[in-house]
Amino acid sequence: MVGGSGAIGRAVAERLAEMGADIALGYSSRREAADAAARAVRDRGCRAEPVCLDMRDAAGAAAAVQRAGDLLGGLHTVVLAASPTNSQFYAGSLPDARYLDQLTVDAGGSYAIVRAALPLLRESRGSIVAVTTVANRRYVLRDVLSTAPKAANEALVRAVAAEEGRYGVRANAVGVGILDEGMTERLVASGDIRPGDLEHALGRIPLRAFGKAADIAEVAGFLASERARYVTGQWIDVDGGYSL
Repeated sequence: MVGGSGAIGRAVAERLAEMGADIALGYSSRREAADAAARAVRDRGCRAEPVCLDMRDAAGAAAAVQRAGDLLGGLHTVVLAASPTNSQFYAGSLPDARYLDQLTVDAGGSYAIVRAALPLLRESRGSIVAVTTVANRRYVLRDVLSTAPKAANEALVRAVAAEEGRYGVRANAVGVGILDEGMTERLVASGDIRPGDLEHALGRIPLRAFGKAADIAEVAGFLASERARYVTGQWIDVDGGYSL
C-alpha cells in the first residue's frame, strides 16, 4: 500500500484487511498516521508493517518494495495511492520546478514502485491498482499538479495490462472524484480551495454529494480481488457522476 498514511490509503488498507490481506503500509514522513493505519489493519486480524519510502529516490523505492515482499512473504497487490498535497495552480502560472517535482514524485515514483514489484507480481499472478483522478475525464480548473502525473500513471496501467497479462498480472485504476476528507480538507485549510469552489463543484455532481475515502476503497478492493480476475487495463471513476 503506497500512501498508507493518507485517508484513501488507510481506507483501502482497512478494506483489504477485511478481505484477509496482510499489508505493508508505505509512507514518506507521516509515521504516526502510518502507525494508526497499521493498528486499524491489525484490529481486523491481519498483519501490518509500516515501510518508509521516498518516492523521489527510485533505488530507495525499489528497496522498499523488496522489503515489503520480504516482510509479507511475497506481494499479491500493489496499490498506488501516494501523492504530495497538491497546491492549486493555473497551468500558465505553475513554476517549472514545482511541476517537475510533482512528476518526479507522483509519476516517477510510481513507475519505480511498479518496475520493482513486477517480478513479485508475476510470481503471484497479482495486480496493480492505481488511484488516479476523475479530473482526467472532466477537468477541474487549477488541478494540473494532480492531473498530469495521474495521466502518466493511467498510461502506465495500460502498459502493464497489455504487456504483463501474459504473466497473469492485472493493472487497473480508480478515478477519485471530489471527497470531503483527506487532501480536500488540507487544501481548504491552506486556502487553495475556497468554500465557493466546493459549492460550485457540488452543483456539477449528479448525486449532489461528495465522496468518502471508503467509496474508493470498495472499488480498489474489488479490483484487487479474484472477483476482478478478468478485468485489466481499465479505470473506474468513483465520482457521483461528476465525469458525465
